Amino acid sequence: MIPGIDSPEVLDALLKGEIRTANALMKSIYCVHARVVDGNHLGRTLGFPTANLEFPENKPFLLANGVYAVTVETAHLVYQGMVNAGFRPTIGGKTHSVEVNLFGFSGDLYGKTLAVSFFERIRDEMKFDSLDHLVNQLHQDQKDALKLLSQWNHPDSDPQDAIRS
Repeated sequence: MIPGIDSPEVLDALLKGEIRTANALMKSIYCVHARVVDGNHLGRTLGFPTANLEFPENKPFLLANGVYAVTVETAHLVYQGMVNAGFRPTIGGKTHSVEVNLFGFSGDLYGKTLAVSFFERIRDEMKFDSLDHLVNQLHQDQKDALKLLSQWNHPDSDPQDAIRS
């Protein structure tokens, strides 16, 4: 069993990227703690700076590859954001990475530990024809993440409706 995950149903949902199902089963929001490490700085040049996350060996990253709407706590402040988990096929990535873009944040996070809460999966990991196409999709992902996260403030709404609208 994975530390902190006490149900095979929860683990299965996480591994499939079904974060809403996992959250419902846990009756809480799935949250991970990871340290920010140096990356290749491509996100910054694309206008979407990211914090590359490193996980402790005893607490591996469990979610399926893709883009997720998240909140991130650092230094007692909470930011909305989005996480990309995967191999970054558009740039020919060879290793798995988990990186988070904090909306409206500027500053240095290297070496800090972030608490990242996962609310919704936005989409699967994709390979784009060009960096321009990737940037266009990142703008859409950010809009979708903001819509989804705003829906969580309204308990009677279905957050997935935010993407469909």
